Amino acid sequence: MAVRLDADTVSSLVGPDLARIGREHLDAGRVFELGEDDGGVAAIVLDSARKEYDVWVGVVNGALTGECDCDDDTGTGAEVMLCGHAVAVTLAALEDGILFTSVIEQDDEDDEERFAELAATLTFDQLVDLVARQAVADPDFADELLALTEDEED
Repeated sequence: MAVRLDADTVSSLVGPDLARIGREHLDAGRVFELGEDDGGVAAIVLDSARKEYDVWVGVVNGALTGECDCDDDTGTGAEVMLCGHAVAVTLAALEDGILFTSVIEQDDEDDEERFAELAATLTFDQLVDLVARQAVADPDFADELLALTEDEED
């Protein structure tokens, strides 16, 4: 799902100081190679000393999130930990009309536990049918099933 942000929303999320720093980077022409990446936006940002930083910004689990290889993460608020470079990339993306897609991080352990609980509610015949259909549809799953049954035969 596309997430709509605007400069005022970003400013209220990060606070006036980071919004100003991000705007300064953008206005000074320090944001390069801006492009959509993994539901968010990636770019290279130069700081005032001309050092390059790789930056990614996106919306994850409903929160504006950034990754930057600088050491600064002075965002305000519990969920927002962005640096000025990330704010600059966010503002650049907004100016270019790039929409953010909300990404939901999932914990594989939680998923495995949830699916195990669901599988436990199935009858034996339902479970056998489900496994057989999945093995036909997914060659990797079929290989894993074959490997497990061969181990049992040994």
